[in-house]
Amino acid sequence: MIENFEKYWSDFCTILAIVVILDPRYKMAFIEFAYSKAYGQNSEELKHVRNKLFSIFGEYNLITPSSSTTSVLTQMSDVGSSAGRNDNSQSTLNQRTMDMFKEFDDFDNMDCSAYVRKSELELYLDEPRIDRKIDLDILSFLKGNGFRYPNLSSMARDILSIPISTVASESAFSVGGRVLDQFRSVLKPETVQAIITTRDWKFGEIGKTCS
Repeated sequence: MIENFEKYWSDFCTILAIVVILDPRYKMAFIEFAYSKAYGQNSEELKHVRNKLFSIFGEYNLITPSSSTTSVLTQMSDVGSSAGRNDNSQSTLNQRTMDMFKEFDDFDNMDCSAYVRKSELELYLDEPRIDRKIDLDILSFLKGNGFRYPNLSSMARDILSIPISTVASESAFSVGGRVLDQFRSVLKPETVQAIITTRDWKFGEIGKTCS
């Protein structure tokens, strides 16, 4: 039994830890608490979870490019130009506005070069946790905060959709072994398929009756 546990735990412990971190009621605090009890303080297992979390989030940052203020202003300028194409004064004003905002962007980049901007994930982890006793739907919470954490919401949606249990798939593949044994090894494929299908129908009817 312990061998089976270790087999599945080694495969799923990291992703399960990330799922807990994505719950705003627990975040990284619960993982640090649990891993300190299981592996000791500042364990390599805890560092592995943190590194994996930021590595996965980094992939989502690469997939979703961030929109810049300049591109938005360019679109606004195009709309204004098309509405008043013959108005030279309006065009000049738009150009001056664009120059001013571009100068502000350059100033903002210089001002921000002295410190590192925090990512969505870092901002999410730094915010206070929600009360643990609140009944919360994680996906609904992150969807509602999608304007603040767009990439983090996408990552949570994909991770939380992973089927953790392998029982269903392994059970499906093991059915054939129970049909084809050493005493019935000469059955035709059509017969085996009919037996398995009949079995599924039978258990399906039993399930409907019980429910």
